[in-house]
Amino acid sequence: MNSFIQCIIVHKPEEGYKWSHHFQNIHPYIKTMEVFNSWEDALKYVDDDNKVDLVVGSYELTDVFPLIFDRFDRTIPVVFTSIKPFITEKALQLNCLDFINESADMARLRKCFDKFQLLYGEVDNPRLSSSTNEQLTSIPSQKSRFLVRSGDRFSYKEPHDVAFFLAEDGQTFIIEMVTGKKYLINHKLMDLENEHIDPKEFFRINRSIILNVHAIGQIQKYLNSRLKIELKVDYPAEIIVSREKVTKFKRWVNQ
Repeated sequence: MNSFIQCIIVHKPEEGYKWSHHFQNIHPYIKTMEVFNSWEDALKYVDDDNKVDLVVGSYELTDVFPLIFDRFDRTIPVVFTSIKPFITEKALQLNCLDFINESADMARLRKCFDKFQLLYGEVDNPRLSSSTNEQLTSIPSQKSRFLVRSGDRFSYKEPHDVAFFLAEDGQTFIIEMVTGKKYLINHKLMDLENEHIDPKEFFRINRSIILNVHAIGQIQKYLNSRLKIELKVDYPAEIIVSREKVTKFKRWVNQ
């Protein structure tokens, strides 16, 4: 098996985001390739010969596209999520790995993944043995990628794709390197700063922004002993290092 478990999720957008987040917390090497809001779109993705190791999908959405039970690749394990408390006979027509109630807790989800490992083997990474899997779910670690949302589409960005993280109107966004495109993520700046990013690469320059050092073009003196950053990114707003952060910021850049 590859180093990453390549997963697609079939769910309404908000729920799909939640399930992806849960599974990544359980196992950091689950890679969400796409989130689809219909089984028909998922079928097209698989039929285009995209590699898929695991599907997590809403059983209720099969009512909209019942042909999925006749046409979907039966070699791919499927985890159905449902508001129903019991498995249905139709689900067994596919390679149904598990049938999870949508109110399931993390312990139940972990059992689902343990079953996947038992049946399909370990990924090629010694840290993912059964003894260390528990540790990975409880110890904060730097992320190798971030699930992002734009409209009703999901994708992922790696740290080098991130010019800066932005807190705005109660939400957190990634501003993409070079393009300046804006993507929603499900993390608070405090959690990113304390747990999920490399402090050599990222620095919190004010209450709203965590900046990637590789996004810095020039640094200029600014009003009230602050600094102004000219970015290598096409972004319209001014990027300011707050006065209380200036000394640490200079030390960080100069390390």
